[in-house]
Amino acid sequence: MCFKNIKILFEDKDLIVIDKPSGLTVHPGAGNEKRTLVDFLKKKYGNKLSNLSGKDRPGIVHRLDKDTSGLLIVAKNNNTHQLLQKKFKNKQINRLYLAVVWGLMNKNKGSFEMNIGRNPKNRKKFSILQTGGKTAITNYVVKNNFSNVASLVECKLLTGRTHQIRVHFSSSGNSLIGDKKYGKNKSKLLKNVDKSLAKHIISFERQALHAYFISFIHPIKKEKIELKSKIPSDFNNLIDKLKLI
Repeated sequence: MCFKNIKILFEDKDLIVIDKPSGLTVHPGAGNEKRTLVDFLKKKYGNKLSNLSGKDRPGIVHRLDKDTSGLLIVAKNNNTHQLLQKKFKNKQINRLYLAVVWGLMNKNKGSFEMNIGRNPKNRKKFSILQTGGKTAITNYVVKNNFSNVASLVECKLLTGRTHQIRVHFSSSGNSLIGDKKYGKNKSKLLKNVDKSLAKHIISFERQALHAYFISFIHPIKKEKIELKSKIPSDFNNLIDKLKLI
């Protein structure tokens, strides 16, 4: 992953809003020790970021999955970090995602509200739990449906659990296209689709998820920050292919 693909959409003395490309891990972890967003931050800012999340996660207030693209806030100092954490907790940061999911949603507009925690049979995955876990809430609106093969959905996060959107849509039978961890085999939906189109769709290389919009009141300046991320080319190409069905 080349750091030149990382875009900074906003920066002042308190915080940064980064447009993260897919394929880039946010912070070091098992199997991801090098070439992370944290490496970029350390190289560019040194020790001039908050340290509330530890030395291995300077400035990191929240995160995106490696293969999810889009907007991410980084705190430059501990005071800003604490205030941003409070805003996340109080649902005062508006985050919108675009997802391409398999099939037709049962409703054009709805909400998932379920407890999510580590899968008891596979600790590397998360799942819906009947007992335990933490409440996870995702509101969604279907923006387009492609002949019931797939749907373009806008998601609004009211909580920020790990893999939340991916787990919620998988639980409804509408897993994200390209999601290798939570996806299910949906090849039957493509049986009447042109073979070259079907091959392009089924071979999409990452979960089709993009954090495209964020808005919040600046914790220090008290001004409204509202930013949009350009839809990545691979995501746009997937949608263009689906429109041909």
